[in-house]
Amino acid sequence: MSWQNYVDDEICSKIPCKAVAIAGHDGRIWAKFEKDPAFQITQAELKLICDQMNSSPETFHGSGIHVGGQRYICLTSESNLLRGRKGGTPLCIVKTLQAVIVAAAEDGSIAGQLNIVVEKLGEYLTNSGY
Repeated sequence: MSWQNYVDDEICSKIPCKAVAIAGHDGRIWAKFEKDPAFQITQAELKLICDQMNSSPETFHGSGIHVGGQRYICLTSESNLLRGRKGGTPLCIVKTLQAVIVAAAEDGSIAGQLNIVVEKLGEYLTNSGY
């Protein structure tokens, strides 16, 4: 399965998304979906997120999580999991052995559904060596 298939079939087909990206820990984007052209997930943002998750994930509580040029309030910060919210938009980020999955659902989506979908894919990729 291609990385784009994971984005399309395993995330976007299961929950309405504003933006999704799968990237390496260096921030290089392997696959993505962006519904709004103004919401662009960048390599620099993803690299910073991975670096911060490795060194001090608790700092997201003060600084927020920056994705697509937007600041999300951090609700959960662990070395392999971030959950955030900006208004009615939930955000879930999972870091696997080699990748990071970032997904922002559309406004009004249920955060728990997003978390289940993204975390399940993260677990699958981790168990597959990614």
